[in-house]
Amino acid sequence: MRDGIRMIDIHSHVVFGVDDGAKTEKDTRDLLEESYRQGVRTIIATPHRRRGMFETDIEIIKENFKRVEEIATEVADDLKVYLGSEVYYKEGEIEKIESGVYPRLADTDYVLVEFPYEMRYKEIHRAINKVILLGLTPVVAHVERYNDVDEKGVQELINMGAYIQVNAASVLKPKLIGDKHKHYKKRAKKYLDEELVHFIASDMHNMDSRRTFMKEAYDIIEKKYGPSIAYELFEKNQEKLLMNKII
Repeated sequence: MRDGIRMIDIHSHVVFGVDDGAKTEKDTRDLLEESYRQGVRTIIATPHRRRGMFETDIEIIKENFKRVEEIATEVADDLKVYLGSEVYYKEGEIEKIESGVYPRLADTDYVLVEFPYEMRYKEIHRAINKVILLGLTPVVAHVERYNDVDEKGVQELINMGAYIQVNAASVLKPKLIGDKHKHYKKRAKKYLDEELVHFIASDMHNMDSRRTFMKEAYDIIEKKYGPSIAYELFEKNQEKLLMNKII
Protein backbone atom coordinates (compact mmCIF):
# COMPACT_ATOMS: atom_id res chain seq x y z
CA MET A 1 0.00 0.00 0.00
CA ARG A 2 1.31 3.45 -0.95
CA ASP A 3 1.95 6.14 1.65
CA GLY A 4 -0.78 8.69 2.06
CA ILE A 5 -3.70 6.35 1.44
CA ARG A 6 -6.59 7.19 3.74
CA MET A 7 -9.23 4.55 3.13
CA ILE A 8 -12.91 5.22 3.69
CA ASP A 9 -15.12 2.31 4.78
CA ILE A 10 -18.81 2.85 3.91
CA HIS A 11 -20.20 -0.42 5.31
CA SER A 12 -19.58 -1.54 8.89
CA HIS A 13 -21.31 -2.75 12.03
CA VAL A 14 -19.37 -0.92 14.73
CA VAL A 15 -22.24 0.55 16.77
CA PHE A 16 -22.37 -1.66 19.84
CA GLY A 17 -25.54 -3.36 21.04
CA VAL A 18 -27.84 -2.64 18.09
CA ASP A 19 -27.48 -5.56 15.64
CA ASP A 20 -25.28 -8.64 15.05
CA GLY A 21 -22.11 -6.55 14.93
CA ALA A 22 -20.23 -5.08 17.89
CA LYS A 23 -21.78 -6.20 21.19
CA THR A 24 -19.88 -4.02 23.65
CA GLU A 25 -17.93 -0.78 23.72
CA LYS A 26 -14.76 -2.87 23.79
CA ASP A 27 -15.84 -4.60 20.57
CA THR A 28 -16.35 -1.19 18.99
CA ARG A 29 -12.92 -0.02 20.13
CA ASP A 30 -11.22 -3.18 18.84
CA LEU A 31 -12.85 -2.78 15.40
CA LEU A 32 -11.95 0.90 15.16
CA GLU A 33 -8.36 0.29 16.27
CA GLU A 34 -7.88 -2.53 13.77
CA SER A 35 -9.40 -0.46 10.97
CA TYR A 36 -7.07 2.42 11.77
CA ARG A 37 -4.06 0.08 11.80
CA GLN A 38 -5.04 -1.09 8.32
CA GLY A 39 -5.14 2.46 6.95
CA VAL A 40 -8.83 3.36 7.27
CA ARG A 41 -9.39 6.95 8.36
CA THR A 42 -13.15 7.33 7.86
CA ILE A 43 -15.87 4.82 8.73
CA ILE A 44 -19.60 4.92 8.11
CA ALA A 45 -21.45 2.83 10.69
CA THR A 46 -24.33 1.05 8.99
CA PRO A 47 -26.46 -0.85 11.54
CA HIS A 48 -28.85 -3.39 10.07
CA ARG A 49 -32.40 -2.18 9.59
CA ARG A 50 -34.52 -5.28 8.99
CA ARG A 51 -38.14 -5.63 9.97
CA GLY A 52 -38.70 -8.64 12.21
CA MET A 53 -35.00 -9.10 13.00
CA PHE A 54 -33.09 -5.85 13.56
CA GLU A 55 -35.49 -3.25 14.89
CA THR A 56 -33.50 -1.39 17.55
CA ASP A 57 -35.08 2.00 18.20
CA ILE A 58 -33.35 4.73 16.21
CA GLU A 59 -32.89 6.84 19.34
CA ILE A 60 -30.90 4.02 20.96
CA ILE A 61 -28.77 3.72 17.82
CA LYS A 62 -28.10 7.46 17.83
CA GLU A 63 -27.27 7.43 21.54
CA ASN A 64 -24.84 4.52 21.16
CA PHE A 65 -23.34 6.17 18.10
CA LYS A 66 -22.45 9.23 20.18
CA ARG A 67 -20.27 6.93 22.27
CA VAL A 68 -18.79 5.46 19.06
CA GLU A 69 -17.76 9.00 18.08
CA GLU A 70 -16.06 9.44 21.45
CA ILE A 71 -14.22 6.13 21.13
CA ALA A 72 -13.06 7.09 17.63
CA THR A 73 -11.45 10.28 18.94
CA GLU A 74 -9.75 8.23 21.66
CA VAL A 75 -8.38 5.82 19.04
CA ALA A 76 -6.96 8.58 16.83
CA ASP A 77 -7.42 12.31 16.27
CA ASP A 78 -7.89 11.80 12.53
CA LEU A 79 -10.36 8.89 12.66
CA LYS A 80 -13.81 10.06 11.61
CA VAL A 81 -17.08 8.15 11.97
CA TYR A 82 -20.47 8.81 10.43
CA LEU A 83 -23.86 7.16 10.83
CA GLY A 84 -25.87 5.40 8.15
CA SER A 85 -27.95 2.22 7.78
CA GLU A 86 -27.91 -1.06 5.91
CA VAL A 87 -31.53 -1.44 4.88
CA TYR A 88 -32.81 -4.94 4.17
CA TYR A 89 -35.30 -4.46 1.36
CA LYS A 90 -38.91 -5.29 2.09
CA GLU A 91 -42.09 -3.59 0.93
CA GLY A 92 -42.59 -0.46 3.00
CA GLU A 93 -38.98 -0.18 4.15
CA ILE A 94 -37.87 2.31 1.52
CA GLU A 95 -40.41 4.84 2.76
CA LYS A 96 -38.63 4.76 6.11
CA ILE A 97 -35.49 5.92 4.35
CA GLU A 98 -37.36 8.74 2.65
CA SER A 99 -38.91 9.84 5.94
CA GLY A 100 -35.58 9.79 7.76
CA VAL A 101 -36.42 6.93 10.14
CA TYR A 102 -33.47 5.05 8.66
CA PRO A 103 -30.34 7.24 8.42
CA ARG A 104 -28.79 7.59 4.98
CA LEU A 105 -25.05 7.23 4.51
CA ALA A 106 -23.40 10.13 6.38
CA ASP A 107 -26.52 12.28 5.89
CA THR A 108 -26.20 12.22 2.09
CA ASP A 109 -28.69 11.06 -0.54
CA TYR A 110 -26.89 7.70 -0.74
CA VAL A 111 -28.55 4.69 0.89
CA LEU A 112 -27.03 1.23 1.42
CA VAL A 113 -29.54 -1.47 0.47
CA GLU A 114 -29.25 -5.24 0.81
CA PHE A 115 -31.54 -7.96 -0.50
CA PRO A 116 -32.40 -11.57 0.28
CA TYR A 117 -29.68 -13.65 -1.34
CA GLU A 118 -32.23 -15.68 -3.31
CA MET A 119 -34.31 -12.70 -4.51
CA ARG A 120 -34.94 -12.78 -8.26
CA TYR A 121 -33.07 -10.21 -10.29
CA LYS A 122 -36.26 -8.61 -11.61
CA GLU A 123 -37.36 -7.95 -8.01
CA ILE A 124 -34.01 -6.36 -7.17
CA HIS A 125 -34.31 -4.25 -10.34
CA ARG A 126 -37.79 -3.12 -9.30
CA ALA A 127 -36.64 -2.28 -5.78
CA ILE A 128 -33.68 -0.22 -7.01
CA ASN A 129 -36.02 1.68 -9.29
CA LYS A 130 -38.24 2.53 -6.30
CA VAL A 131 -35.28 3.96 -4.41
CA ILE A 132 -34.26 6.07 -7.39
CA LEU A 133 -37.82 7.39 -7.84
CA LEU A 134 -37.61 8.75 -4.29
CA GLY A 135 -34.70 10.91 -5.39
CA LEU A 136 -32.20 8.76 -3.50
CA THR A 137 -29.03 7.07 -4.73
CA PRO A 138 -28.88 3.33 -3.98
CA VAL A 139 -25.67 1.54 -3.12
CA VAL A 140 -26.14 -2.22 -3.56
CA ALA A 141 -24.51 -3.93 -0.57
CA HIS A 142 -22.22 -6.93 -1.21
CA VAL A 143 -23.54 -7.52 -4.73
CA GLU A 144 -21.50 -10.73 -5.02
CA ARG A 145 -23.92 -12.52 -2.67
CA TYR A 146 -27.01 -12.38 -4.87
CA ASN A 147 -27.45 -15.64 -6.70
CA ASP A 148 -29.70 -14.37 -9.51
CA VAL A 149 -27.50 -11.41 -10.43
CA ASP A 150 -24.79 -11.63 -13.10
CA GLU A 151 -22.55 -9.16 -14.91
CA LYS A 152 -25.34 -8.10 -17.26
CA GLY A 153 -27.65 -7.47 -14.32
CA VAL A 154 -25.05 -5.45 -12.44
CA GLN A 155 -24.44 -3.32 -15.53
CA GLU A 156 -28.18 -2.69 -15.83
CA LEU A 157 -28.37 -1.57 -12.20
CA ILE A 158 -25.46 0.81 -12.80
CA ASN A 159 -27.13 2.17 -15.93
CA MET A 160 -30.23 2.89 -13.82
CA GLY A 161 -28.20 4.98 -11.40
CA ALA A 162 -27.18 2.50 -8.70
CA TYR A 163 -23.67 2.08 -7.30
CA ILE A 164 -22.07 -1.24 -6.47
CA GLN A 165 -20.30 -2.33 -3.29
CA VAL A 166 -18.24 -5.50 -2.83
CA ASN A 167 -16.97 -6.79 0.52
CA ALA A 168 -13.23 -6.73 1.14
CA ALA A 169 -13.36 -10.37 2.26
CA SER A 170 -14.65 -11.32 -1.21
CA VAL A 171 -11.53 -9.84 -2.81
CA LEU A 172 -9.24 -12.26 -0.97
CA LYS A 173 -7.88 -15.32 -2.74
CA PRO A 174 -10.08 -18.43 -2.35
CA LYS A 175 -8.82 -21.08 0.04
CA LEU A 176 -8.00 -24.40 -1.57
CA ILE A 177 -10.15 -26.34 0.90
CA GLY A 178 -13.23 -25.43 2.90
CA ASP A 179 -13.84 -21.91 1.58
CA LYS A 180 -17.60 -21.51 1.97
CA HIS A 181 -17.46 -18.10 0.27
CA LYS A 182 -15.54 -19.28 -2.77
CA HIS A 183 -18.46 -18.50 -5.11
CA TYR A 184 -18.71 -14.95 -3.69
CA LYS A 185 -15.03 -14.43 -4.47
CA LYS A 186 -15.47 -15.77 -8.00
CA ARG A 187 -18.33 -13.35 -8.65
CA ALA A 188 -16.46 -10.44 -7.11
CA LYS A 189 -13.49 -11.11 -9.40
CA LYS A 190 -15.77 -11.08 -12.46
CA TYR A 191 -17.32 -7.77 -11.45
CA LEU A 192 -13.91 -6.24 -10.74
CA ASP A 193 -12.54 -7.51 -14.06
CA GLU A 194 -15.48 -5.90 -15.86
CA GLU A 195 -15.07 -2.61 -13.92
CA LEU A 196 -18.53 -2.94 -12.37
CA VAL A 197 -17.55 -2.04 -8.78
CA HIS A 198 -17.55 1.40 -7.17
CA PHE A 199 -16.76 0.63 -3.53
CA ILE A 200 -14.83 -1.96 -1.55
CA ALA A 201 -15.98 -1.97 2.08
CA SER A 202 -15.35 -4.12 5.13
CA ASP A 203 -18.85 -5.10 6.31
CA MET A 204 -17.01 -5.85 9.56
CA HIS A 205 -19.01 -7.28 12.44
CA ASN A 206 -16.41 -8.63 14.86
CA MET A 207 -12.74 -9.51 15.28
CA ASP A 208 -13.23 -13.18 14.48
CA SER A 209 -15.11 -14.58 11.51
CA ARG A 210 -16.29 -11.23 10.15
CA ARG A 211 -13.41 -8.86 10.72
CA THR A 212 -12.02 -6.18 8.43
CA PHE A 213 -9.73 -7.10 5.53
CA MET A 214 -9.37 -3.64 4.00
CA LYS A 215 -5.56 -3.54 3.79
CA GLU A 216 -5.28 -7.05 2.40
CA ALA A 217 -7.96 -6.31 -0.17
CA TYR A 218 -6.33 -2.98 -1.09
CA ASP A 219 -2.98 -4.66 -1.67
CA ILE A 220 -4.57 -7.29 -3.93
CA ILE A 221 -6.47 -4.67 -5.96
CA GLU A 222 -3.40 -2.45 -6.27
CA LYS A 223 -1.23 -5.33 -7.48
CA LYS A 224 -3.77 -6.70 -9.98
CA TYR A 225 -5.51 -3.57 -11.29
CA GLY A 226 -3.06 -0.79 -10.45
CA PRO A 227 -2.82 2.03 -7.90
CA SER A 228 -5.34 4.33 -9.61
CA ILE A 229 -8.10 1.68 -9.47
CA ALA A 230 -7.25 0.90 -5.85
CA TYR A 231 -7.47 4.60 -5.01
CA GLU A 232 -10.89 4.84 -6.68
CA LEU A 233 -12.35 1.78 -4.96
CA PHE A 234 -11.10 2.55 -1.45
CA GLU A 235 -10.95 6.35 -1.23
CA LYS A 236 -11.79 8.54 -4.23
CA ASN A 237 -15.34 7.32 -4.88
CA GLN A 238 -16.08 7.37 -1.16
CA GLU A 239 -14.93 10.98 -0.94
CA LYS A 240 -17.46 11.88 -3.64
CA LEU A 241 -20.17 10.00 -1.73
CA LEU A 242 -19.39 11.97 1.44
CA MET A 243 -19.70 15.19 -0.56
CA ASN A 244 -23.02 13.90 -1.97
CA LYS A 245 -21.67 14.10 -5.50
CA ILE A 246 -22.26 11.79 -8.45
CA ILE A 247 -19.41 9.35 -9.00
